Amino acid sequence: MKRSILSKEGVGLTATVIQKRELYLARVVTDLPTLVYIKKGTKSLKQNGLEFDIHAGEAVAIAGGQAFDVINRPFEGEFEAVWIAFHPNVIRNYKPIEQNLEEIDPAFKLSSLGSGFAEAFRLAAESITTNQNISEQISIHRVTEILIWLGEYGKKFKVPSPTNVSQKVRTLLSANPAKDWSAIEISELLEMSEATLRRKLAAELVSFSEILIDVRMSFALSLLQATDRNIGEIAKQAGYESASRFAVRFRDRFGYSPTVLRRETSRDRNGTILDRART
Repeated sequence: MKRSILSKEGVGLTATVIQKRELYLARVVTDLPTLVYIKKGTKSLKQNGLEFDIHAGEAVAIAGGQAFDVINRPFEGEFEAVWIAFHPNVIRNYKPIEQNLEEIDPAFKLSSLGSGFAEAFRLAAESITTNQNISEQISIHRVTEILIWLGEYGKKFKVPSPTNVSQKVRTLLSANPAKDWSAIEISELLEMSEATLRRKLAAELVSFSEILIDVRMSFALSLLQATDRNIGEIAKQAGYESASRFAVRFRDRFGYSPTVLRRETSRDRNGTILDRART
């Protein structure tokens, strides 16, 4: 079965990340509130002096819009994690019984997890990935149970709401990274002039082209890590007709070529990790 990032409208997205060699990836952006469950190995997250080490059997909840330096460390030759990114409406409609839950910022590690959480997480991911006839209501119920587990730790996700212009631009671009976006089109969607958009972005120390490239590279990274699509197809889905130009952009952003990322995250047809480290 080919790996892919699967989604269910109004519920969320999920995927499995496989890696067989330790790699350092800088400023990996999590656009939606996301929970990552580590099945094998260790994930390290670093941001502005903060550091989280999440081991097998543990999980980490990451607030939407966060950027972390990430290291996935294999154990006995393999790292494996499953993530669920929650649709904003799921977060918005969740009404915890406990009113004093603390909002997650920027991330929270869940330790001492038992079989109950593991089963709840499996069912939540399955409700997004399954071909069975599971209604949207049941799927929302299952992913909301993960939010209830967070509440057991006194935590909750903040309702996604972009507060600055660069975040709003990123949200619009992320909806379709392959589109040939222009600054004037985005400015019209945000109901401002192109000059005003560029001025506001400059005040946030970022440009439209920088955001567009980063959105596309972040999307490509997710596809390389969690799907079996070929690199040429991923390049096109990330908005690049030229695979070579895409490769240059990707290396500039993450320090590795797409080929290296794909080599370290591939499986053979039988699901066995391919050892190509010496080729």
